Amino acid sequence: MSMDATLQEIPEQQRTELESFPNVEATGIGPRVVDGVTTDEIAVVIFVREKVPESQLATSEVVPKEVEIEGKTYKTDVQNLGGEIRIQELQESQGSAEPTVVPVPKIPAEAEVHTEPEVEAIPDSLSRKEQWRPAPAGVSVGHPNITAGTLGTPPLVTQSGKRVFLTNAHVAAPIGESSTGDNILQPGKYDGGTESIGRLLEFSEITKGEANRTDSALVEVEPDVLQHDILGVWENLRGWRSAQFNRDHVKSGRTTNITTGRLRARNVTANVYGYFPNEPAKFEGLDLFTAMSAGGDSGSLIGIEESDGFYGTDLLFAGSNQVTLGIPMETVQDEHGRLEPMTSQDLVGPDDLRITGTHFTGTLSPKQTLYRWSGPWAERYVVDFDARPTTNGGWIESRVHSTYRSSAGVYYLLELRNRKNSATNFEVKYLLAR
Repeated sequence: MSMDATLQEIPEQQRTELESFPNVEATGIGPRVVDGVTTDEIAVVIFVREKVPESQLATSEVVPKEVEIEGKTYKTDVQNLGGEIRIQELQESQGSAEPTVVPVPKIPAEAEVHTEPEVEAIPDSLSRKEQWRPAPAGVSVGHPNITAGTLGTPPLVTQSGKRVFLTNAHVAAPIGESSTGDNILQPGKYDGGTESIGRLLEFSEITKGEANRTDSALVEVEPDVLQHDILGVWENLRGWRSAQFNRDHVKSGRTTNITTGRLRARNVTANVYGYFPNEPAKFEGLDLFTAMSAGGDSGSLIGIEESDGFYGTDLLFAGSNQVTLGIPMETVQDEHGRLEPMTSQDLVGPDDLRITGTHFTGTLSPKQTLYRWSGPWAERYVVDFDARPTTNGGWIESRVHSTYRSSAGVYYLLELRNRKNSATNFEVKYLLAR
């Protein structure tokens, strides 16, 4: 999009005047929309909670049609938010959608010789709400004192060499209810999570008295708990770029999965609700996109797909019925220091390109046969599984019964059989290689 790029800032006094009009919740700079068509004309964009016909407003309540900034006149463009802008942690009242499930392949009769097998279906839309080890970006995560948000990124390396993932502060460090070192659950508590995937390393403080610039947190993890993938995004995370007008931006989130949106305004100042009772927190320096999120998607990475990979532009943290708000990755790194995406070679180790870890544990009843899906795993990885009894004298047989390929990756149907006449505890380990 060829637009006048000279307007980078709205002077504070003029922004304050515009924000004083009734119903105004955000202001920014972006392309003017005329009769639903986005034009190449740059405008000062005013976002209102609900757009009201001018005929129903008093003269003093009508936003001026033009503003003058540094000797140049710019038109204003009033756009509808469709309600308050709120943080997009999952709200208890949202409930859960009915799951969409991929059918389980029929189990051969000879596999059922001991007990009726217990089979777990391949999760589809709700797979993001289950436990993943290792976990990709885009799945459920959260501090024990919140419902759930989204694990934002594949593993990143901080300037001090720590291995982390990125999410929102309100997901990993709820105000007044968290401290560094706290366990972070995957999945989040609302989704039944009880096991830690990492510990809270650092987070931004959200304040009432002055404008905030970021809502972000780093969670430190061990080498074997994260995948290198963003669930549903085919390309590796290569780095960071600025959001762009007239480009599709993609996010992978816990609730709405893969969605796309377009940048509507940058350098946005907005009132964001949900941090404090009955009053908003003010944020500045944001990017505002068309709607592509819902509660539970907080912490998702927004980005653009290029020929050489995926580039993150923003950390998603809030939205309304009509818009999604993101924090530019440049701002996030101003808070936390440089964050470098790990390459797949870094992830699996430079010596033999392999990592191993505990995938899941459980107990099998006497002679029980269990079938459990594992995945999705990126097709570029070779995955082996090893089931071991942890009960003295236990005997577990295991194999990969079948595989299933989907747009998200490869699923493996694991078959575990207890050969003993007594209950046996077990663990299943994975070996990941390229």
